Amino acid sequence: MENEVHLGKADNAHLDKRFDEIMHELQKINGAFARNPDGSVDHDGHRQYHEAMIKAATAQEQFWNELKLEVAKKGIWSLLVIICGLVVVGVSAKLGFGK
Repeated sequence: MENEVHLGKADNAHLDKRFDEIMHELQKINGAFARNPDGSVDHDGHRQYHEAMIKAATAQEQFWNELKLEVAKKGIWSLLVIICGLVVVGVSAKLGFGK
């Protein structure tokens, strides 16, 4: 078989050492997760936590977008009321009302 790889003892030792390093890193990563009552890693709880965080961020973004829209609407209406008030005062002054 021409695709077959033959490893020497030094290669095996290196691979074993690298495997142990990777397993140690995986154990550290799993240590960051919450645990179920039976001691197993709570992957579902971790996922649900992040889903809740995403939902909260989405709701917060929607709230701020709606608030900005409402402020813009009220600002435009306020500006229109002020302009109309100034027009009425100007016209009444021009026509002599209020003297």
